[in-house]
Amino acid sequence: MPPPRTASREGGAGMTEVAFKAATKQFDLSLVFKLTMPRMQLRRIENLALVPSLTELDLSHNKIECMEGLEGLESLKRLVLAHNVLDRLQGCEALDALETLQLQGNRISNLDDVQHLASLPCLRHVQLQVRGGGAEERNPMCDHPAYRTALRRMLPQLQTLDGERTLLADAALPKDAAEALRQLAFAEPESWLKDLDLGEGGDLDSEPLGQLKSAESFEQSLVECRRLSAKADSLIEDYKARTPRDR
Repeated sequence: MPPPRTASREGGAGMTEVAFKAATKQFDLSLVFKLTMPRMQLRRIENLALVPSLTELDLSHNKIECMEGLEGLESLKRLVLAHNVLDRLQGCEALDALETLQLQGNRISNLDDVQHLASLPCLRHVQLQVRGGGAEERNPMCDHPAYRTALRRMLPQLQTLDGERTLLADAALPKDAAEALRQLAFAEPESWLKDLDLGEGGDLDSEPLGQLKSAESFEQSLVECRRLSAKADSLIEDYKARTPRDR
């Protein structure tokens, strides 16, 4: 007996239990965390209650016309609907855990639709176009002159927009920044060894070297330096773990 079909040239078998099991090779759908069904001629999002534990859903390169049926996916972190025929940016307002949303290559034209994403508390990465790509790699809204400004205003929590880190992209200096920097005045730094007594003569060659009035303070400073260094290393590692690499 041939295996059940999950798609066909006439429009596909749709998002059914059989299709889910074929795509995931998993009999118990409650244990499915990642569902990938690209290029299957799908026209609707449906029956996702069968896979309630999803953390990733990829339905790219289909013929889906609207975002629907996503309710109940409380653990979904990544949603890929790139290269479909979506013309509205709504239907995912209940995805409280969503962190990444990829929608490049659709037909979304209204900038105001971005407001539907403002209620997503965990959303950090949005892609609506492939920078440098052709018209088929973006949405019409991306051609609006206020596109980036509007998205940054409506979604201030974003870390990346269209694959580019927003903090770096928004860090351009104003035209008069160079002159302002030249006018800055800094106080002369004080030596951090100013409280140490190196003995008569005031140099490292004098005796006795071990008799430092502030030896205890000096040790405390070294401990504090090591603590700050360890904390900095920890913050850097945490930043690298939470921030995707630029493509």
